[in-house]
Amino acid sequence: PMPQIIHGMPNADYHASPAISKSGLDKIAKSPAHYRAAKEAPAEITDAMVIGSAFHDYILLPEVFQTAYTVLPEDFNGRTKDGKSYLGTIKASGQTILKAEWLKDIQGMAAAVAAHPKAAALLTGGHPEVSIFWQDADTGIDCRCRPDYIHSSGIIVDLKSTLDASPAAFAKSCANLRYHVQDAFYSEGYYQAAGTWPRGFVFIAVEKTAPYAVACYTLDDVAKEKGRELYQQDLQTLQAAQAANEWPAYSDQIETLTLPAWALR
Repeated sequence: PMPQIIHGMPNADYHASPAISKSGLDKIAKSPAHYRAAKEAPAEITDAMVIGSAFHDYILLPEVFQTAYTVLPEDFNGRTKDGKSYLGTIKASGQTILKAEWLKDIQGMAAAVAAHPKAAALLTGGHPEVSIFWQDADTGIDCRCRPDYIHSSGIIVDLKSTLDASPAAFAKSCANLRYHVQDAFYSEGYYQAAGTWPRGFVFIAVEKTAPYAVACYTLDDVAKEKGRELYQQDLQTLQAAQAANEWPAYSDQIETLTLPAWALR
């Protein structure tokens, strides 16, 4: 049944759903060809992605963290015979391997979040990793999102690890990584499934290196509105591609380029 909010849904089950997620919308925004390619061949998992996921689990799902990861000893050598055999054992068990220095950063980030009064309060007394499914009214496309945390007050909380959590840098990250689209898309999903709008959407930005600086941000109405416009545009692009079963990349003509404004100053 749609729409619905599901608590405690395993991550694998959520990701197995064919409904479109915000990361799918990001691919569509690049082009239908990029969206289809990503569906056919999932991206390589980078160290940064592993650390990001581990950080989320460490804070939001500590019991999952205990069972899903193995931390290597500090002096571990993966090139020796014993080292290789140990790595093989961990991989066979399905656990994710974390280097000792990664755990040190994750623990530093978690401590910094716990020490920030607003961040700590936002991550207390609510539900982590909530799965939401709904159907977009305009296009009929099935959508899904998985907020990191929904506070009991109805505020959606999203945890972001970043290189620079200062206001100017994080605003740039929001624009480049389309966090305003995430805000609008998740808020819509929440509204569809809960029948009321979320009370707000807060990003907790945490720097990945010492001093693991933390800041909490909410986007203004102009940003939210732009995010809404963009995700609706993405859904329309997807609907058109599905209807025609045509998955173009860029233009098939010769286009004229203008240099970006900064290059002409």
